Amino acid sequence: MKNMSDKKVKTDSVIRNETAYPKKYVITRSGLRVSDLEYENKERAQAEFDHWKKIISRWPDGSKIEISEFDEKKHRI
Repeated sequence: MKNMSDKKVKTDSVIRNETAYPKKYVITRSGLRVSDLEYENKERAQAEFDHWKKIISRWPDGSKIEISEFDEKKHRI
């Protein structure tokens, strides 16, 4: 009986996370978060993306800059 209630809580939390919170975006460098801010859409993140792209072009180290969808587990500050 306890297992059934655990599954319900887990599915409710997954549904709640997907619908209650809008997607946010962060700037990542080789998969690691470099931006302090979380952006509402990719267009708003573009200015900081351009800033990091300029840094990489001046001092190339082979890293890749991306605008990534925010993930609480991977992109903690």
